[in-house]
Amino acid sequence: MKLPDASTPLASFRAALAFLALTGGLLGLAGLYFVPIPEGNREPLLLALGLVLGWGSTVIGYEFGSSPAGRKAAEAGVRTGDAP
Repeated sequence: MKLPDASTPLASFRAALAFLALTGGLLGLAGLYFVPIPEGNREPLLLALGLVLGWGSTVIGYEFGSSPAGRKAAEAGVRTGDAP
């Protein structure tokens, strides 16, 4: 797993945003075990929790999810784009 480079702009902001979204989503999910949800509000609440967890997982997938083959392909594309 490759950690994001601290020198890239907004890397720490994206990491904090992912942490906040995942923490909020997981706390909301854990709250479902302790707080009774009215029948009419169950589906919108589950949709909202899924969206929040999806935001966090998207940021984590972007920051940490690239494979070695994907990195090599991206680097090759950047190198050929710089050539005259």
